[in-house]
Amino acid sequence: LEESGYDPNAPPPDFTLTILHNNDGESSLLPLEVDGVEYGGVARFQSKVDQLRKLSGQKSFDVGESRRRGVVLLNSGDNYLAGTTFQASQQEGAPFYDGLAVRRLGYDVLAIGNHEFDFGPDTFARFVRTVRRVPFVSANLDYSGEPALARLERRGRLVSSTVVRERGERIGIVGLSTPSLPTISSPGGVEVLTDLAGIAQAEIDALTARHVDKIILISHLQGLDSEIALAAELTDVDIIIGGGGDEILADEDDELFPGDEDDVFGTYPQIAFDATNYPVPIVTTPGNYRYVGALQVTFDRHGGLTGWDIHESGIKLVTSDGPNAVKPDRWQARRVEAPVAEFVEDLVNQIVGTSEVDLDCERTEVRGVESNCGNLIADAHLATGQALAADFGVNAPQLAIMNGGGIRGEIDQLAGPISVADTFRLQPFGNFVAVAEDVPAETVRQIIEEGAIRLPASGDGGFVHLGGASVVIDTNCRARVADQDTGV
Repeated sequence: LEESGYDPNAPPPDFTLTILHNNDGESSLLPLEVDGVEYGGVARFQSKVDQLRKLSGQKSFDVGESRRRGVVLLNSGDNYLAGTTFQASQQEGAPFYDGLAVRRLGYDVLAIGNHEFDFGPDTFARFVRTVRRVPFVSANLDYSGEPALARLERRGRLVSSTVVRERGERIGIVGLSTPSLPTISSPGGVEVLTDLAGIAQAEIDALTARHVDKIILISHLQGLDSEIALAAELTDVDIIIGGGGDEILADEDDELFPGDEDDVFGTYPQIAFDATNYPVPIVTTPGNYRYVGALQVTFDRHGGLTGWDIHESGIKLVTSDGPNAVKPDRWQARRVEAPVAEFVEDLVNQIVGTSEVDLDCERTEVRGVESNCGNLIADAHLATGQALAADFGVNAPQLAIMNGGGIRGEIDQLAGPISVADTFRLQPFGNFVAVAEDVPAETVRQIIEEGAIRLPASGDGGFVHLGGASVVIDTNCRARVADQDTGV
């Protein structure tokens, strides 16, 4: 195969498909301004998707492409996330703004990420109902233990796989969710099955038995390395679209969000090989509605993949300036962005405190080293717990534990006023603070070691910030043998 992915000895091209895709929107409905230029925002994202849909349908005479063309829009999960924009949807009488935005975008199929369950199965059910009609795919989730989701499954809204029809062609879509879902989110009674390769292959085989010969896997496995490894265990899957890892796949001439050029994972697409050594293009995008992925692939009349990345494939920056610039979609701007922005602005104007120093809140800091941001949050929880303990009939706590993964500031909190909006940015998840009495010292040690098993590298969120105590961690010693994925 040549670098373009086109095999000059392949059978004649019969159908060219453009796969538009994104993942990890995470309630980033509003644009971000950098040096006077706006990036992202669901209104401009909508305009970029509409633009690419139109372009993909135009006739092309490039070598390796077919004049029979189609386009689908797919999503690999994590559509909402705790924070100020999500909180706008929780006000009495407010719609689920993330659901409205996703419904307007017109996805053909959506995968299911871990953040869909951060507020429990019922909130996810509300999101699905708001989106309407579009199927959510995940072959390794069993909803029978959650009544609201079980009803949606019976109605065909939650499925293991589905078939999309485009220009007379049948395209099979299989979904997978991360096996770590029970430990990083709150799926309630949803059972998460872990044999990803076996489960996915069974769905693929069922589709091929129905003579569906074009198959795409959309998955949310928390990192593209997982999708690449999974591809080697499968057969008859043509394309994989991953989510959850936030990797940047880009070519040298791609326009990127400021700073992203330093974090490129590799070229777009990545090429893995299946169990029969057949090439499988794998793609993903960074999240926050800043990019639309566009992968163009071509099939022969038997459904064999004959080429990819031939014409206009790659990630497309969503911006107000430059060659990729688009204007915001009016509907999304009026019905989603405007009311959310008004709600957020009100939170920005509510000042709750002041810091005399910058707070170190970046992801690499709070997940791998002690930081003043983590210490402040842990100390605040401890002080509040001690002040209110008698009101709840419990002993005053002596120790407060804050896991680094629950601190989502991403950037440092600069010295000065701290608003309600800042508190949501630093701690967006609506978790309850609980007092656990008579906890053995050995259990406390195990909790701290659980957060240290990946040190000195930044961890996955389990790193512990303490209020009321201090510890010393010797990274030269392995505390215990633990599976890096399950923690067991």
